Amino acid sequence: MRAAVLVSGVGSVTPFTTPTHACSSGLSAGNSWAYVRDYLVARGIPVFTAPAMTGPGPVQDQSDDLLGPFADGPGALPAEMTINSIDSVHDGGVALSRFMSYLASEHGVREIDVVAHSLGGIFSRNGIREARQGGVPIRFRSLTTLGSPWEPVMLANPPYQPEIACDGLEVCVQTVTALTAVPSVRNIVDFFQPDVFGPWTTEQTGALDDIAVTLVAGTYFAKIDGRKDKWPNDGFVQWRAALAQSVPDSVLPDRVGLSFPLTHSRAESLAVKEPETMGLTWNAAVAGAVAHAIETAGTDRRLPNRFGCPDPD
Repeated sequence: MRAAVLVSGVGSVTPFTTPTHACSSGLSAGNSWAYVRDYLVARGIPVFTAPAMTGPGPVQDQSDDLLGPFADGPGALPAEMTINSIDSVHDGGVALSRFMSYLASEHGVREIDVVAHSLGGIFSRNGIREARQGGVPIRFRSLTTLGSPWEPVMLANPPYQPEIACDGLEVCVQTVTALTAVPSVRNIVDFFQPDVFGPWTTEQTGALDDIAVTLVAGTYFAKIDGRKDKWPNDGFVQWRAALAQSVPDSVLPDRVGLSFPLTHSRAESLAVKEPETMGLTWNAAVAGAVAHAIETAGTDRRLPNRFGCPDPD
């Protein structure tokens, strides 16, 4: 069986769902992936969502979540295969690898197309490496990342100074202030410092070999004469970081980049009083691009590496 696996980002609570069983109350797959999950399923693509919780332990139903409740899904999976979305990047990858091993043993999944949002891209890169090194009997066909940082992200530079890191972008300042108020999230911020994230990225050499990677960036926020290392951005991740501008081909040998004038997420759109469809995870054009990446994985894309991506400075 071939299936897509959707991986959530920082601060997400996402229930486990299967191609045939989603949440019957509220949003089908939580407020991170319900739109994309339902779009792909309607297109005939089998989809599983990787469970994620803000803290250790299995996913709890969110009957009072203001951004979109969910309940009555297939049932929570054990903590060891549930991503803690506000803690260690390494541990999140290990949990994801265990989840994919579960899909192989219990659901007969043999080929996976990974789709990841935000920090989920880091969880996914680590999870793919862990799965490959651990001999999980799964072939990875593609990886598609939405607003995921592939290089030091602006919100962490300088660390714990949101006004400076966000270059005054208020929605970014508010988001980063809220996140860094959570002590465990500081581990994630520290991870994105150049002296940590750079060597970690180099260590990923070989992990994505033979995997078609599609990078999706949001460019809703722009600033005339803004610094190239911060603008344009999606309110959370800058364009160049989402398109892996500085990542060498030895780490990312097969990449295609796409840009949309959208915000980082549904929540980010609502925060700036835009329709939810202006978020990367809630937009038909992006969902269509995700479906295309999955459907064409394993074929000759007939595009040069770095197509649509900025050249390194």
